[in-house]
Amino acid sequence: MKSTVTKLIAFLVLPSMLLLTSCGDDNGVGPDPDPDPDPDIEIPAVYEDLPGELIAEDQTWSNDTTLTGPRFVLPGVTLTVEPGVEVSFTYHNNNNAEVGTIITLPGDVANFDSPQASGRLVAEGTADNPIVFTSERKEVASWGGIILAGEASNNVPGGLGEIEGLDQGVQYGADTGNGESFNDQDDSGHLSYVRIEYSGYSIADGSELQALTLYSVGSETQLDHISIYQSVDDGVELFGGTVDIKYLVIKGAQDDTFDYDQGWTGRGQFWVGVQTDGTPSNRGFENDGCDDQADCSGGNGPTSPQIFNATIYGNDAANGETIRGLHLRESIEGEYKNIIVANFGKNTEAPIYVDTEDGTDANVGSSLTFGGNISHNNANDGSSLAYYSDLGLQNVDPQFVDAASFNFALQAGSPALTSGVEVPSDDFFDQVDYSGAFGTEDWTQEGSWVRWE
Repeated sequence: MKSTVTKLIAFLVLPSMLLLTSCGDDNGVGPDPDPDPDPDIEIPAVYEDLPGELIAEDQTWSNDTTLTGPRFVLPGVTLTVEPGVEVSFTYHNNNNAEVGTIITLPGDVANFDSPQASGRLVAEGTADNPIVFTSERKEVASWGGIILAGEASNNVPGGLGEIEGLDQGVQYGADTGNGESFNDQDDSGHLSYVRIEYSGYSIADGSELQALTLYSVGSETQLDHISIYQSVDDGVELFGGTVDIKYLVIKGAQDDTFDYDQGWTGRGQFWVGVQTDGTPSNRGFENDGCDDQADCSGGNGPTSPQIFNATIYGNDAANGETIRGLHLRESIEGEYKNIIVANFGKNTEAPIYVDTEDGTDANVGSSLTFGGNISHNNANDGSSLAYYSDLGLQNVDPQFVDAASFNFALQAGSPALTSGVEVPSDDFFDQVDYSGAFGTEDWTQEGSWVRWE
């Protein structure tokens, strides 16, 4: 066994908690009735002390099921969930080892007989037959969420980070200090027409599970048409990586709706986020460039996404903190364009706030650009900020069809229909002229994949 095995997993739990599975048939759902692993399946010792269930062989889940505790998808393994399946997790009773999660592990070149790519979760539903990951209790914070971990680039010093919200140390990225290279084409699976409900869990302050957490996930991973409903922490959080996300709907995240840092350089289009009703939420976007400036200057670079066509809708609940529709900081770069920020009430300082150490607009320029953005019905329009004119932001009513009923499509004649700036011409972005996540049609009403209430 090579000396690099400790870079993958540094266990802090007892092996008596282990339950292995090797079901490979099309209806193998949940724990194997015979927990003894198939002797022909290679399970390196470095993984043996993970709590819960190891998925060590390709599985397909074809039926609704209720599970307890975490499921770890080993490197080289694909877990497939078929359209229409509902996967529920039992309540954890605040026992860390029983928090339901699905976790795909990053690729491994050291511990198998041959190099293994990252584990994959393939959940491809349809608009009318979505795949639902939820809790048995149907209450927020009843289970953990979905975690995909890969080997794509990040700006963590040394290239390796550790997944939050778990008792055991599970790492992601690549050990660049040991001569390894990132794999920006990392493939951690495909989520499409998927809904994630009632998620989130915290083992300690600053170590939380979100609905969907992406760690160094690469560009071959496909994420589209994802609905997130009620998360006790963030809706989605990305730690580095190069993955793109399209058609993303988040309702009711109790912390930040869209959170990313550690050098994520992917693309996003058609995102809509609605803050929690009556419960203090935090920021719509909370995005960090690079909290270790030495490492940023060393070549990995800050967070630098391309975000086009988003709608973020706030509420009037005060939470004792200064609220921003978009809070951008730590020398972040990238493009934020064709975004509508609306209805941020109490404690709102600005629809878009770029946080600099010296209070100037020094990092607003060619490396961080804006355009086609709209502010409407916010407590503060941001016009008092020195860099307001650089944000491509106008105060105008976008004329939503029915925001109270979560229809953020634009009425005919809306000024937002023609206020968008040019969208990049590539194989990811759709060419549209409007600001916000919608034109005159509400694509969240297609089928039953989105949940608003």
